[in-house]
Amino acid sequence: MFYFGIQKKLKRNGTNVKKTFFGFVALLVIMISGCKKTENLTGQETPSEWKLVRENQNDNYYHALSFIDQHNGCVVGDSGKILTTNDGGNLWHVQESGTTVSLKCVYFANTQKGWIGGGNNSIGLTTNGGITWIWQHPAGESSRTFMAMSFINEYTGWVVDNYSGILHTEDGGMTWTPQSSGTTWAITSVQFLDAKEGWAVATNRVVLHTTDGGDNWTTNILDTINYGNGITAIYSDIYFYNQSKGWIATNVGASSIRNPIASIVRTSDTGNTWNCQSTPEELAINSIQFVNENFGWAGCFGGILFTTNSGKTWDYQFSKTDDIIVDICFVDQSHGWALSFNGSIYRYQAL
Repeated sequence: MFYFGIQKKLKRNGTNVKKTFFGFVALLVIMISGCKKTENLTGQETPSEWKLVRENQNDNYYHALSFIDQHNGCVVGDSGKILTTNDGGNLWHVQESGTTVSLKCVYFANTQKGWIGGGNNSIGLTTNGGITWIWQHPAGESSRTFMAMSFINEYTGWVVDNYSGILHTEDGGMTWTPQSSGTTWAITSVQFLDAKEGWAVATNRVVLHTTDGGDNWTTNILDTINYGNGITAIYSDIYFYNQSKGWIATNVGASSIRNPIASIVRTSDTGNTWNCQSTPEELAINSIQFVNENFGWAGCFGGILFTTNSGKTWDYQFSKTDDIIVDICFVDQSHGWALSFNGSIYRYQAL
């Protein structure tokens, strides 16, 4: 997904979840998520807690993960790195990607068909579980990075980029059609509820909404939201549980470091009104997901936040102050995974 820091405005130069204007620059950062080699296996899972299932290997920076069920998952990162598991994360295997670009987002529709978005205008498609990947470079800005994607089935999906672009496919990613987003800001997250209704967010507090499959997008700039302490927030991820209830993860700017707070923005009326929910996180909330109207998790700079009341209150369920949680994925209320920027992977299993 999208990592902590400040993202600069990107104008378009002539041009589904979960960044070379990327990289760390002090706290002004953009973080906006073949043959196999077996990696590490840790101890037994303890119910109702987060457990480390892959230690940091110091092999790359990682950005996104996708699980389709309790067993099968995929993680992507820099230098074309792809890791897969088919046992819920006990063993992770290195997959040959056929590329060296930074991979930012991934989604699998089933055990065989999946997609990856990354830098240098790259979209990857596999139809054999990742044994081989076909890489595409759609017409458009050649230096763009695909930041997030959303598929509603194995044929219909959308992918968004840091040049405010949106691409749409109806043939499983064989061809892509551009859609006009109506914004000039980098789009960091996208989610479709069905073939017609979708949501996206862009860096400068921009919320995008479509009810016709992306043919037309409305933009809403939430510049009246009060984050407190003069904070300028960047929107990093969006998640709707149903048509009416949705949440936005935010990152705070360097101007707010003295009085930090990273909020979660929520709507319960299909985006007509939005309100801030306070959290204990100081800098960056990068990924958010709900499994029902009350239970939700958020990956952040300081660990993993959890709520049981739709976000009225958030608390750390797991603290990790020496790493950054960049993406989370739950397949149900009892099974979830979290990915850190440095490649550590954690698994959650409830009683």
